[in-house]
Amino acid sequence: MSSFERVHEYYERGLQAAREGRFMAADHFFQRAIARAYDLQGYRGKVQAARHMARIYRDQGLVLMAMRHYARALKLLEYSDLAGTSAYEEVAKQLRELNGINLDVMLSGLGINASGTGAVPPSEVHSSEVLGLVRELTRTGAPSDGDCELAARRLNASGRTTGRGLPWTMLLIRELCNATYEV
Repeated sequence: MSSFERVHEYYERGLQAAREGRFMAADHFFQRAIARAYDLQGYRGKVQAARHMARIYRDQGLVLMAMRHYARALKLLEYSDLAGTSAYEEVAKQLRELNGINLDVMLSGLGINASGTGAVPPSEVHSSEVLGLVRELTRTGAPSDGDCELAARRLNASGRTTGRGLPWTMLLIRELCNATYEV
């Protein structure tokens, strides 16, 4: 089997695993395909591999997985003291774009229109407060379940509901926190 055929096989197997939701297997096959296709060495190689995997996931519509790999590329750039470079800024820009897309999808699932156009319906009056709380929780990393539960209780106690008029739960706050990456 030629090298091109082997790369294509790994890539296809990775896509199949991703479609089935087996992301550890998908990452494994994508990494093997990238390692075979490109000769990537050291931190720069790991960064390029993470960016390449993020693009694959983004092209497949798996925004959260793409965000995780862009975040991984940012951390690798930080560890290699390349935090102020143009490569870092480019990855950060891509992560911010995906973050915006992902938050819009998450908010629309909660019945909140995040487009910023038109009059604000009564169900969305408190969305900026909720987003501020979520950003505060994620500023130092992933919050604990207890932090998410406390945030949900605070919102419910103050009369804030989801965009659909339902009470906040720890799981809803956790999902919003998981959809947010601070750059």
